[in-house]
Amino acid sequence: MKIVKASASYVGYSPRKLRLVADAINKLPPIKAIDILGTINKRAVRPILLVYKQAVGNAKNNLKLSLESLKTKSLIIEEGPKGGKKADVHSHGARFDRGVRRKKFAHIKLELEGEDEKEANYGTQG
Repeated sequence: MKIVKASASYVGYSPRKLRLVADAINKLPPIKAIDILGTINKRAVRPILLVYKQAVGNAKNNLKLSLESLKTKSLIIEEGPKGGKKADVHSHGARFDRGVRRKKFAHIKLELEGEDEKEANYGTQG
């Protein structure tokens, strides 16, 4: 078994919204996950779909893995830094960061595991 890793850092979406999409496709085979991501009507689908396509491309072209044998080992959405302060025009008092809105970022980490094309074909013969 070989492991393929793909990631995206500093994605400009809230980690919570990305996790809603990630939970819908977690533990599915990557090819099926890509099909399902194409039907989900959320903006947070785009960066996750790009990471899945990157991982599948790496597995196919760089490691010569068969696409049928690929499995999702883990899909993790981590919190990124909070930045991009933006003042809110309404008063909030001393709580809630004094009315300052911060842009949220996330990191997406995906790991796939699969077999070589030779190993996958070897198990089906004879």
